[in-house]
Formats: sequence, structure tokens, C-alpha cells
Amino acid sequence: MFSSRTRGFTLIELLVVIVIIGLLAAIALPNYVKVKEKAKEAEVKANLHNVQLSVERFAVDTEGSYPNYLIGGEAKYARTVQTTSSANAFTDIVQCNPIEGVSDPLLRRGYVDAYPRNPFTRNGVAIHQVQENLPTSYINSSDPLRNGENGDNNSQTQLGTRFGAYCTSMGSVLCDARFQRWTYMNITTGIPQPRDTRADIEYQFWDMWKGNKPLPFLPGQFFYKGIGPIVAVGTNDAQAAPILPTEIDTYMMGGYGGIRTKGKDVLGIERQIIYTARVAGGGMLAMGDGNFALQPPPPPPPGNTGTTQRNIWPWTRSQRSPSQYEGSPYQPARPSDTNEQLMYGNPNGVRDGLVLVLTSGEDYVGER
Repeated sequence: MFSSRTRGFTLIELLVVIVIIGLLAAIALPNYVKVKEKAKEAEVKANLHNVQLSVERFAVDTEGSYPNYLIGGEAKYARTVQTTSSANAFTDIVQCNPIEGVSDPLLRRGYVDAYPRNPFTRNGVAIHQVQENLPTSYINSSDPLRNGENGDNNSQTQLGTRFGAYCTSMGSVLCDARFQRWTYMNITTGIPQPRDTRADIEYQFWDMWKGNKPLPFLPGQFFYKGIGPIVAVGTNDAQAAPILPTEIDTYMMGGYGGIRTKGKDVLGIERQIIYTARVAGGGMLAMGDGNFALQPPPPPPPGNTGTTQRNIWPWTRSQRSPSQYEGSPYQPARPSDTNEQLMYGNPNGVRDGLVLVLTSGEDYVGER
């Protein structure tokens, strides 16, 4: 008669197996996280292409004129936000009425029902809290295009929300201080009503990799900035207020990747150019930190009677403080390179976290 003895694993064998499993996990986990992030960045690129298609359709219907600015999000907002809970935090969702009064041009004209979902967004409450405490905005301490009916948002809810009713949509995060207001035509009364665009709210979304360390930001968002021909009249050139282009015939837009992605170097602080203007009666606006005073025009330089030189920011054609236009994707063109006044891309040696940049129907080819 034969007997068998059951033999188990020894402690040493178990420890060896555990160590091997740990080593395999240590090798596989970072790769898994990296692959997962790359998949989300691929979705951001696809989303940005979809937004571009809507922008191009807009231009087809307006004889080649692109939107002046984009906001993002959707034409809905949540009246109530519970910041203490991530589950069911946004309730009492309301459609903006009328849709023609929403700030974003693509939303109010029906080119999109809502901007694409941000694949990096898992907690909309966190984004809402960033909107309520926006230290980098030079106009408000908060973004009015947010959910809830608190504070200054009470009168702004009909303009739509920058990141959607659940803070899960893609939104534009670089300001365009040129287009601060637009005119809404009330179809019921026929009376035009000026409204704030809120396109001048700035987020710190440029030069993301200073000192080879990423700065905190909201991954998966986008920026949009356009340029177009400017028709100067009289002596109004280079005043403190931005000079509006007659239309937007070229644009640049980009999508942001994950927090570990350095991305492209496209954005930087705008560079001044010297503008020569005629000296005429009246006054000129002096540049300061947002405080402007009417001053007599300076005397013309010797040998140059009737003209004076001023430093202006080429993108906005204004004399305002440069800190209000940080994150510019344009720089003055060199005469030897192009006949255009501005060049695509304003690299300054600091990566911006952008995984894709698009320009008027094409991909931007630049530093990677």
C-alpha cells in the first residue's frame, strides 16, 4: 500500500514569489499609467480636430471669417453645486434660454451642442473650485462662466459654462482681451443688448515646465486665438485699448496633454514692436499697470517732424501692460521671413504641455 505526503510551499519560496510579483508590478504599472495617459491624449487630439471642423464650418458660412473667440463648455449650467461631495455634486441642470444669448459663437449658432468631453476630467468639483478661486485672472478673482448661482455668477448663468454643467467638457483657458463684449439681438423685442463675452478671463496655461517641473494645471483643455487684418483710422493706432481686426482670417488652437507631458513650446509673452505714428492734436494714452491717463503727445524726434514712436504689442495693437496678454502664440514677423506682420508660434524655451496645435486647417509644425 502506497501513501503520499502533501507538501506545501516553504516561507522562502513564498517570499521569492512575492518579490517576483512585486518586481513585475513595478515594471508594468508605470507603463500602464503611461499607456493610459497616452490614450487620453489621443482622445484630446481627436476632440480638438472635431472642434476645428466646427470652426471651419463656421468660416464656410461666414465667407471665410472664423470665430473671434471661443469659450467652450455648453449652453447649460447647474444651479446647485455641492462641493463637499464628488457624487451628484451638480444638480438642477438648466438649459440657457435663449440659446442665441450664449457667449460662445459655436454654441449660440448651433455648430455644436456641447464641446467634447475632457477625458482627463474625473472630478468636476475640483475644476469648479479652481474656477471659484482663480488667482491668475487679471479681472476677477473667479471665472463668472461657472456653475451655481453664487456671487457674480447670478447675472451670468445665461452665458453658458466654460467647462459644462458638470465641469467635464473641454474649455478655452487663454484669454482674448480684444473681444470683451458682443451684442445680442433680442429677437422678441428687436432691441440690441451688449453682453460680456468673458473671453478675457485668463488661466495660467503657458510655460508649464519652468525649471523642468510641471506647474499645476487642468489637463485636457484647449486654447484658441485668432488674427486678422486691421484697418487703422486716423491717429487711433496703438492706444491703450486693443484694436479689433475687421475679421478673423487665421487662427491657432491647441490641446493640452497630461501632467507628465512636456509637449510643444508654442506660447510665450508677447514681444513689443516699435510703431511710428503721426503726431496730431489731442492726447495719447500712457502705458501703465492697467492705469491709463490722457497725456499730451511727446514732441517729434529731431529730423522726424510730425511723427513719434511708440512701443506696442503686435497681436492686440495696444500699449497695455504685457502681463495681461501672456500666453500669446504669435510674435512679430521678420521682414526677411514673411510679408505677414505676425508669425505662428512664440517659443521661449519653456514647454507648454501642448500635445497638438492646429492652424487654419493644418497641423502646426514646430518644436517638439
